Amino acid sequence: MSSEFTASRTCFCVKERHKLRKIAITGGPGAGKSAILNLAKMEFCPHVALLPEAATILFSGGFWRDDSSHGRIVAQRAIFYVQKEMERFITMQKKFSLALCDRGTLDGLAYWPTGPKSFFESLKISRDKELSDYAAVIHLRTPPPENGYNKKNPMRTESATEAMVLDEKLEKAWKGHPNRFFIDSCESFSEKTEKALKILRSLIPTCCHSPGKWTP
Repeated sequence: MSSEFTASRTCFCVKERHKLRKIAITGGPGAGKSAILNLAKMEFCPHVALLPEAATILFSGGFWRDDSSHGRIVAQRAIFYVQKEMERFITMQKKFSLALCDRGTLDGLAYWPTGPKSFFESLKISRDKELSDYAAVIHLRTPPPENGYNKKNPMRTESATEAMVLDEKLEKAWKGHPNRFFIDSCESFSEKTEKALKILRSLIPTCCHSPGKWTP
């Protein structure tokens, strides 16, 4: 074992180094993705990396939000590359057992205006390769208005109807992934988050089930 892994890391098994795995947390607007990641930060150890939503990083920073076909393509290309570079950075760090991603690269299919073929050709990627990059996909369903959907998030511009349509498109975008979980909207959001955390606990090494600190 190389010296960089022999330092004191309390959540790592002494005899085994975990291979980095990525989990995409997807779902339509208002589904609770960011909230789940915030809870994961409190529950799991620092070897579980949390990747923020690339779209929020770009749009909150002033990237153009033009609803024309060309504008949407430009935005989705930018989002894809930011997502890829965040994932690449986490992989190169070599100190994480798992990465929880607020959306994955195939989410862009739901927002791409000219169809899947154009999406894959423009980004020079394949569906099979992108699916295989993620160990699991957790799909949080967008709630209807009567069950919690709102526009409190300033980055959320979709109506309830538009959000539900995007949720369906995201389901199709990740079709074919062998390890996919769906969490429906619940009357209590805490019930929904607990279901999501239960799935995450089953996917994350038990030695990482603690927010305790570690020494690099």
